[in-house]
Amino acid sequence: MARVVLCAGKRSRVPLRLHNVNQNLYSAEEICFYLFHHPATAEDYVTEDALADYYETELALPLVAERLRVLKASEAGVKEFAVTLFGATAMYTREEIEEFLKEIERLQELKFWQKQKAKADVYLDHRNYRDAMGVYERLLRERKENGMPEAASGNVYHNLAICELHTMGAGSAAGHFAEAYERNRSQESLRSYLIALRLAQKDAEYVAAMERYEITELMRTEMDAMLFESMVEAGESPEYQELIRIKKLFTEGQLAEYQQATGELLETFKRQYRQDNM
Repeated sequence: MARVVLCAGKRSRVPLRLHNVNQNLYSAEEICFYLFHHPATAEDYVTEDALADYYETELALPLVAERLRVLKASEAGVKEFAVTLFGATAMYTREEIEEFLKEIERLQELKFWQKQKAKADVYLDHRNYRDAMGVYERLLRERKENGMPEAASGNVYHNLAICELHTMGAGSAAGHFAEAYERNRSQESLRSYLIALRLAQKDAEYVAAMERYEITELMRTEMDAMLFESMVEAGESPEYQELIRIKKLFTEGQLAEYQQATGELLETFKRQYRQDNM
């Protein structure tokens, strides 16, 4: 049976804005929900004076606000702030809160670069590419001082490339996807690198990379399917029905027809891209 949770305080018309994750929260329950699911970014806001002010002026919870201010004055840790915030609502059970506090402890035991990456990954998930890029770039500059392993730096390069893909385009992202693969040897990074080259229309580099990394026919067809699906989802392309037909050709094993159809559809996307960007 589902629990019924009565709201603590009131629901504000003025949001608590978490700028690092582009999130607006309007109640004590929403604050706890975000905190529970994103412990890596808790230190971004739970110790700030603005949070105590929000509880007092907007949520009508002055006792919680006063407790937060006492914790701030005593330089308490994130766990103590979290206990106060969770204690103000009936949102989570004692067992759930204890599990959350264990996760906070786990995060605190991580190395500096691991904590920072975990935080940047949350920024990335919430499409705050600017702040995520800033953290990733700083981690890569300081990776030797921080003792970051080579494979881990590859994962950071991969996420940095995702940010660049959304902010500067596939051409900028391709180089960092390549850097990622050289360090982490992840098939995901390799596929992303090759797809970025296709999106950026760097055909010569794409062909050279296919040969250098000895890409199989199966992986090539998988990348084509991923590429076309992303294009359709991004642009709600009128060629959607053609994509469905192409995917059916692939599943039925008609590879010659599949390759011809994918090539034709890709040329259609390229022509449309050139028209939109001239």
